[in-house]
Amino acid sequence: MTFSTAAERTARIVELTDGWRTDPEAEGEVLALLRETPAEELEAVLAGLDVDKLVGDIDDHRWGPDNRTALLDLLLGERIDSFSPDMLATILRALHSGPTPRSHQEAIVEVLTSRTGVHFHDLKYRLNSTGDHHDLEHLVFEDLDEDLRERLLAHFAEQATVDPTSDLRVLCDIDDTLKCAIHDDRYPRGTVYPGIVALLHVLDDGAAAKPNRAGDLTFVTARPGGPSGVVEQYTLGGLSELGLPPHAVLGGSILNLHTKARIAERKLQNMERDRLLFPECRMVFIGDSGQADGQVGAEMHTRDPEHIVGTLLHNVTDVDGSQIEEYAASGVHVFDTYAGAAAHALRLGLIRADQAREVAEATRAELARVELSPEQRERLERELAEDVARIDELASGA
Repeated sequence: MTFSTAAERTARIVELTDGWRTDPEAEGEVLALLRETPAEELEAVLAGLDVDKLVGDIDDHRWGPDNRTALLDLLLGERIDSFSPDMLATILRALHSGPTPRSHQEAIVEVLTSRTGVHFHDLKYRLNSTGDHHDLEHLVFEDLDEDLRERLLAHFAEQATVDPTSDLRVLCDIDDTLKCAIHDDRYPRGTVYPGIVALLHVLDDGAAAKPNRAGDLTFVTARPGGPSGVVEQYTLGGLSELGLPPHAVLGGSILNLHTKARIAERKLQNMERDRLLFPECRMVFIGDSGQADGQVGAEMHTRDPEHIVGTLLHNVTDVDGSQIEEYAASGVHVFDTYAGAAAHALRLGLIRADQAREVAEATRAELARVELSPEQRERLERELAEDVARIDELASGA
């Protein structure tokens, strides 16, 4: 039987791989269908398939053909130039979405290290915006053997000098930073803070007139990852409805939940990993005063002040004036509302004045929709007015 269109080939491959196991004969037919597909149509065939399932269904057999090896040689060797960056990222992701044998690790590293400059960074960022816990951090630090990890990180460092960028990595805490959760008594529990989503968007775009690449936002949490990243997956699902930019989540381990010191240790590890993964970028951390984020931000700024631009620290515990001054000397900038965070970002050159005003307007509009007691509303509106005035002063050059 002849299959002359991409849709027909896709349908036949789905038929051949339907069920819990694909026999070697069916695997061979799948490979033949892919090989006979014209290069310009191959991506269309794969786009209609579950690539994770395809890779999992085609096997190397102890007493038979090495069909998975043949599949990888075809897709990542002979036909690699047929794919868009999105499809190539999809294929690489499939190689580490389940068990990641050495052959898969080597294939991933070979593809990444064969690319340089803007093409490399484009693919890297796509791998980090997968929509689940199988992101770049998981790939490099969980799935790769040490020698391959070191080889890939060395390539990251080299490409940071080949293709420098002004992109800003935005690392953001969740509890009491994105949502009211533990220490903050100014809002009802579970409230998404007014203005936070707008701030994350303008920071992701950056201060340049032309927005930078997407995928610069990562949430840093001490929540445990759990088996197969269950908590990270849950967190991503909980964030997906907020209209955020593309993002990843760096989680913790169950041991990190017992003390503030352990929470801080895990967040420092996450931020250090992010620095190794994205050495070409600057970084800003958005945290809160309730869980040692100020100390974490100050430590990271001390380690690498050129890379760690600063920390925006949400004041949820009534930090006093002397502590605010001490924090500021360590690159940690305390704010009350997200208009205040935008004011700090404007002063640091991370966003433009029009973007800061956009955040202030979003903060004002979203605050009006939150159910608050008269005392809460009076306090928050006073804090917001002070923060908006600060933006106006900075925008006017006063």
